[in-house]
Amino acid sequence: MKKSFLLLILPLLLCSCGEKIRETSSGRMEFVSLSDIKIDDGFWKPFYLIHRDITLPLCVEWTENHFDSTMVSKAAQGIAYSLQFEKDPQLAARRGTWVTRLKNETVQQQSVEDTCEVSRSVSEFFNAAEQLRLSGDGKYADDLEQILYNKVLPGISLKGDSFSSDLPESSEGEWQRKTLEDTPGSAMDLFRAIPYVGNITYGTSKDALWVNLYIGGEAKVKVTGKDVTVHQTTTYPWDGYAAMRLGLPKPLKAEVRLRIPSWCEDFTINVNGNAVVARLENGYAVLRRKWLNGDKIELVLDMPVNISDADFMGKVDQDQRTIRRGPIIYCMEYADNQDGFESLHLSEDTEFQMEMLPKKKWWGHELMRITAKTSGAPDIVLIPYFAWGNRTPGKMRVLYMYEIT
Repeated sequence: MKKSFLLLILPLLLCSCGEKIRETSSGRMEFVSLSDIKIDDGFWKPFYLIHRDITLPLCVEWTENHFDSTMVSKAAQGIAYSLQFEKDPQLAARRGTWVTRLKNETVQQQSVEDTCEVSRSVSEFFNAAEQLRLSGDGKYADDLEQILYNKVLPGISLKGDSFSSDLPESSEGEWQRKTLEDTPGSAMDLFRAIPYVGNITYGTSKDALWVNLYIGGEAKVKVTGKDVTVHQTTTYPWDGYAAMRLGLPKPLKAEVRLRIPSWCEDFTINVNGNAVVARLENGYAVLRRKWLNGDKIELVLDMPVNISDADFMGKVDQDQRTIRRGPIIYCMEYADNQDGFESLHLSEDTEFQMEMLPKKKWWGHELMRITAKTSGAPDIVLIPYFAWGNRTPGKMRVLYMYEIT
């Protein structure tokens, strides 16, 4: 029993995010490890810093106090990803001690609930990443991105110190995130998911650079055996602009594959200021040419607000809708909609206004607010679903009544 148990968990403990994958006929991508990427992104950098400074110490302390075999394997995996973001010899040594202890003693199983909605979402996220890695099909990048923004991030507070195990579509004001002691299963899953995001930003294959996610920073990769530096600047997910500047010691003839999300109906690509037409293949715009040092690729994805007939679980009633913009689902909280909260609705004539909110009001995070304006009805103020529940507990709704005119 002990031997089979170790065979089950050691792959999680010893995994490496930059490992090579087996080749398939439809895709030969391998992800670029976060250890080769420097994240400098307005959206993701605060999450990484909060994860390092707040979430990581909480999870490490809980693991050492409880040492449940399932939870320690998740925590060790999370630490492995975190160490790629920033080296920490002490933390690496503590993780090594956990692995040794699991090898040399029988660890008592704890009754930890890890079949909650958030934990299932994290499993879906990792599964989509694996499918993307094996197939090179952009539909899996779409899936993991939707899951990431709307079913993983909502599980952790913007301060990084409280967690949720469920994903409610509405609340009457009683819901709030809990401490790690109350939700260890989802907390440990979130602990390993957040730092993994950087590892799937880029991929490489024999003759191509793949841009899977739009996250600002610098990556050092190899394409056709040659060193390439990619410096990406972006305002994603708040709008659809992303620019990649290539650093090349020598000219490089290869493909650059830019993911075009399934929600995007129109986009433009410029290379060095000149519009280009790209071949579309499996959800990626494929640019093949001889690249020179300093070449700049600019992508602009059309990102209108969309009244959708499906929520993040994939279905709603026929007279209800959700608000989406790009990869993000929006919700309304009572804190912003105290007048007529129960009677607010949308219609075909609803118009939308966007506004970036001050970071200081949201624990250092960027946040875009949408105001829905419908003739004859009060305005609806919306924030990203992942950001709800961080202020005073109150009512929340993802679904809105929709009037067909």
